[in-house]
Order: sequence, then structure tokens, then C-alpha cells
Amino acid sequence: MSRHSCWLHSLVRLTFVIAVVTSCWSSVVPTGTLAAAENNAAAVLDRVGGDIQYLASEELQGRAPGSEGLQKAADYMRDAFKEAGLTSGVTDGSYYQPFEISLETKLLREQARLVLHGPDGQTVKLSLGDDYQALAIGGSGKARAEIVFAGYGISAPELKYDDFQGADVAGKVLLVIRREPQQSNEKSAFDGKETTPYSYIRTKVKAATDQKAAAVLFVNDPHNTKGKQDELVPATGFGATGSGLPFAHVKQQTVNELLAKSPVKTKGGDELKSIEAIEKNIDELYQPLTQPLAGWSAEIEFTFQEVKADVANVIGVIEGEGPFANETVVIGAHYDHLGYGPYGSRRPDSKALHPGADDNATGTAAVVELARRFAAQEKKPARRMVFMGFTAEERGLFGSNHYVSQPIFPLEDTVAMINFDMIGRLRDDKVIINGARSGKEFPALLDQANKDEALQLDKGGTMMGGDHFGFYQKGIPAVHFFTGLTPDYHTPDDTFEKINVPGVVRTIDFCEKFLSAVVALPARTAYVKVTPARRGAGGGMAYLGVTPDYSSSGDGLKVTGVNDDSPAAKGGLAAGDIITRIGKIPVTDIQGLADGLRANKPGVTVEIDVMRGDAKKTLKVTLGEPTAGR
Repeated sequence: MSRHSCWLHSLVRLTFVIAVVTSCWSSVVPTGTLAAAENNAAAVLDRVGGDIQYLASEELQGRAPGSEGLQKAADYMRDAFKEAGLTSGVTDGSYYQPFEISLETKLLREQARLVLHGPDGQTVKLSLGDDYQALAIGGSGKARAEIVFAGYGISAPELKYDDFQGADVAGKVLLVIRREPQQSNEKSAFDGKETTPYSYIRTKVKAATDQKAAAVLFVNDPHNTKGKQDELVPATGFGATGSGLPFAHVKQQTVNELLAKSPVKTKGGDELKSIEAIEKNIDELYQPLTQPLAGWSAEIEFTFQEVKADVANVIGVIEGEGPFANETVVIGAHYDHLGYGPYGSRRPDSKALHPGADDNATGTAAVVELARRFAAQEKKPARRMVFMGFTAEERGLFGSNHYVSQPIFPLEDTVAMINFDMIGRLRDDKVIINGARSGKEFPALLDQANKDEALQLDKGGTMMGGDHFGFYQKGIPAVHFFTGLTPDYHTPDDTFEKINVPGVVRTIDFCEKFLSAVVALPARTAYVKVTPARRGAGGGMAYLGVTPDYSSSGDGLKVTGVNDDSPAAKGGLAAGDIITRIGKIPVTDIQGLADGLRANKPGVTVEIDVMRGDAKKTLKVTLGEPTAGR
């Protein structure tokens, strides 16, 4: 359905709301009669609402990277910039700043193979998805070797437990149990009933790699599947960065069939013919039972492929005029969203269209509308205005980080950045402004812009993560306009019907006045450091205070920024460092960082290994509480 036909049904609603919002149009309504003002108000509502509705329509497929819908959204912004009279921000005239991102790590199912060979000459070909799942954390690889049961795959000599002590496991396929011994024992050396880093799959992969194993098969522990279905983990369930050690999750039933033929034997000669029996024995005696599974070997071949997508930022420019014409103000919003999930969805088990009306069709519409308004002015602005649609924000701020790393206009001459992300749910007249104090003059300019609008401004002073944050880290004053989260965030329920279109327009009107003042300042505003909010706080994670490069993987996780006065800053971490270990947790990507922060409690001082250039450094960092802002 086209956006124009979709809007026919809303004419009655528009007529009703015009009276409510007429007082908001003073900055955009030309001098004239009341009737003319009402007609202009109706046109603005229709135009902005039409932008939002089209961007959130089923035709655009949720605007996921790599989709036709995302390209349609990019084309829509480009065409709007062209129609308004903006010039292309790139020299080829395309308005596009292209780059490539990694979307996912995909298992090539036709090449996946796991075959067991038994003591009686039998061959058991396991079925992918039914009997086992190949895991991306292990990556691509081949192995054909004897199977050795290796307990929990844990080496913890300081806790007097080591599944590998005295065992010959090099070149073998290891069969290990998930998690750790004595999970129901309050007095367990493994921190009682608490989960320790030894239970983490990354820790087990690292231990198996250190032992030079050929591959790993792991099975769910009976303690956590009692009374439940024995479910396999998705291929990327433990991360998408391969370690070079083939790794698979196998069903308990399959393992028990192996044990029925070749039981694990205790020192006393008892035969343990099930995973449950083995778990019980290790829990009671706190002794490893590592040994070959007599007569069994495994033949493994997994191939994972990185799926990439070509994406682009959309950039339109209004050149400035006068002594500050070479200075730049960036006005941006991300135009991508989640497609049909599951990536980023708060309902990952439901494959459904995520329209992303509030997040972030509203911000995209704001950038387009402001571009129209400023391009229509007779006088050129005092500074260059760069209007930008960022892509792949939902994948980790890729679009804005790409621009900051490869700017079209020099960052040293970029005097401010204005970001719009989720401005569609204005309630109680409240607009949240993150980074409101990042420019010395910003608070006063915001208040002045609000003089006639009478919005309730929350200028909390925090610097919440978003597309503005990369600019802020480069010393550029940056603000983010936002009307707050709702239960519909990152769900299929973020639909156009729930958008407060008059509230969006009212927010745009207010922001237009603020932006006009910033562009016209007699001297660039002074950059002010503000206290960052702790993005991603909670979820059981301690607070470190770094901004990671979400795209980095393999040899560690690159730090692109360190929050002021954070545990990371106090511990000596710096932008450009590559984190390779937090405590006992190896870090190869963003998931490794999360695991490391979950494994260590706030207030604990941990050793963090980083690569700084060619030098390896070990820093001692005292982690903070996972509270949301301060």
C-alpha cells in the first residue's frame, strides 16, 4: 500500500488534531490568515506522518541490513534530499557513503557432518538439528579421532579439580558436560550454587584449545534439564566468532547410547552408563573421570560462512555562507531497524515484521523534514549543514562509526552533531535531551528554543550511547533528542498507529529553533565533557565503561572509547586497546566482553589483558555497579 493511499483514512483524525497543534507552527508558518496557518499545519502533519508511515510500512520489510526494504528507505531519503534541493554529500553525486558489514555467521548445512564410529563396527550418522548442532564459536574445521570423555572440560587446579590432569587428550575429540560440578551444593568449591567462569563455553573452548584437542562435543548437564526438554543451542548461541576448534552440542540420548556400549568406569570399577550417573558420581566424590570411550571415534566436518551486506549512509548537504561556511553541523538519525528479527528483537522466538515506527522512522522523518525546511530558506545558513541517514545502527552503531572514521567533512571543523532517535511517543510534553550539556551554550539555547513551545525538557546531562556518541568521543558537542522507551521497543508492536504524529511535529519545531541557533552562533560552542550513562547496564553485568567496536572479532575486542571517570579509565584502558581477556574469560568479540562482565561482580578487581599496539599489557580494574547512569 502506498503512503498516499494509506493516509486517506486519517484525514478525519488530522482535522481533529489541527486545532491542538496550531499553536506549534510559529517557526514554519508564513505570515497570513488563520486559515492559511491551519492549512500549513495540516500539510506538515500529512507530510511528516506520511514519511513515518511509509518507512514503517510492510513494503519496507522492517529495514534490516541486507534487505530490499533498507535500500528502499535509503532511496526515499536520497530522493527527499534531492527534491528539497540538497546536494550530494559524496563526490560521485549518489548521496551514498557505502561500506560493508558482517550480518551473521551461517552454517553451510549441506557440508555439516558428524558421524560416530562404534566398537562393534557400527556407523552412526547424526542428524543436524535433531541429534546435534554445530556451533559457530568453534568455527569451521575437520576432525577424525578417538572420543575421550573429559568430564566438564574444566581445568581449575586452584579449586583442586582438573579434568585434564594426567590425561592424554591431545588430538582427541573431547566429550564434555555443560556447566560445572556440584551445582546444587552450597559448599561447593565452585562458589556454592553460584555460576563461575569455569562453566562458560568460552572457558571450555579455551581449555580444550590449550590441551590441543581436535574437536569438542558437549552435552547438557542433567542438573539443569531435569523435568525439562533436552534442547540444542542455536548455531550462534554462544557467539559467532570461530576459535578454529570444531565444536558441537549433542543430545543426551545420543551420549547415553554411547555410554550404554562403553560405560565410564570409576576407580572402584563401577560402570556409569548415563550422563546422569556420571554427574552424580562427580558431585559426590569431587573427582574427575576423564578416560577414552572405548572403541568410539568421531568424524566431524563443519563449514561456517560469514554473511556480509553492502549498506550505505545517506548524506545531503546545504552549504553555508559567510566566515563560518567551512564549519559543519551534522544532523542525523539511523534509518535501519530489525526486519523480521530475531537479531535485536525482544521477542526472538517470534518471526514477525518489526516495523520500527518509533525506532527510528520518526527520527528519520525529522531529519528529512528539517532538511526540507532549511533548504527552503532564502538565505543560506552561516555554517554547512550535513543531513545524514545512518545505517546499521541496530547492529552496533556501524553507520555513524563509519562516518566518524572516514568523515567526508573534517571532524576538526565539525562544531556540533544533532541526533534524532525515537521521538514518536511524546507524553506529558516531555522531551529527553541526552548530551544537553556537551556544548557550553546548549542549555541556554535549548531553553530559548522552548520559550514558545513549553515542552518539559529533561536535560539530565548524561551521554547515552547512540549515533551521536562517536562524534562526542571526538570532542564534538552532540545531543540526542528522545521521547522515551515504551514496552513496544524492539517488538513487532512498534507500529505507526501508536505514533503521536502531532508530538513528532512539535518536537521537530522545537528542534528547528535550537538548530537554527546552533548554526548561527557567532563562535563555535565549547565542548564540555559530560558523565556518560552506562549503556547496557544490568543484565547481571558489572560496569566497565568502554565503548566497543561491535564489528571486531577473532583476536580480541577493540575499544573505541573509554567513559570519563569509569572503572576502565581509572584502570588505564584507552581507546585503541584490544581486550583479549577479562579475569579468566577470553574475549574475542562483544559476547566475550559480556561474559567477562557477568562473570565478575561489582567491586571486584580483575586483571584485564589488552593489546596496545604490539605490546601486551595486563591492567588491574575494579569493576563498578551496573546502575543506569549517575
